Amino acid sequence: MKVIIEVVNLKKRLGEREILKGVSFHVNRGEIYGFLGPNGAGKTTTIRTMLGLFRRDGGDVKLFGEEPKRDVFKRIGIVFEYEVLNPDWTVLENLEFIAHVRGKSLDDAEIALRKVGFPEEYWGKRFKELSKGMKRKVSLASALIHDPELLILDEPTSGLDPTAQIEVRNLLLKLKEEGKTIFFSSHNLPEVQKIADRAAIIVDGITRAEFSLGEVDDLERVYINLVGGPK
Repeated sequence: MKVIIEVVNLKKRLGEREILKGVSFHVNRGEIYGFLGPNGAGKTTTIRTMLGLFRRDGGDVKLFGEEPKRDVFKRIGIVFEYEVLNPDWTVLENLEFIAHVRGKSLDDAEIALRKVGFPEEYWGKRFKELSKGMKRKVSLASALIHDPELLILDEPTSGLDPTAQIEVRNLLLKLKEEGKTIFFSSHNLPEVQKIADRAAIIVDGITRAEFSLGEVDDLERVYINLVGGPK
């Protein structure tokens, strides 16, 4: 089975603080991988560092078997926890801009919106006028415009109501069926339990466990033993 993401003993300091002290995990092609940990554990810093947005202070990262390079972003779709699309542009204007940047067409933008189930009657609404769940769908569509092999999602259901959480989970399962590899961070145990094939738990900047969900009978118990209780 081909390894798509390989992170070994990743370290990162921000100012005087050592945020990542030894993060290691690997993600196989075609799986959904949950990156678990309490708030402040270093999940977002790990994502930014492995993508090269932060310079790493130690350790190794390989994406698709190679050191991360600029060209690798052609094969990755990324959604961070906080929305980054232009709040004053309409949904379609935002997607048209992303399509242009990616060298894709308006048709590709429309295909992506339909893929995530975003209703066409809302395409002309300004992004800031949407609900959190609808905003998240648009962000996911923006990450899918160029048909990436790998999706990296930082807390994709954070702040969403239960219905929107279910819709996002079902979308990720559908994307897996289409052959995409999905890596997502979360502190939501039921979310990971329902859709992930494998997962890692990070605590205080260190990987404390990596496992297959099929081998874990009680994820909550494992998490509590390592973290001290759900955060």
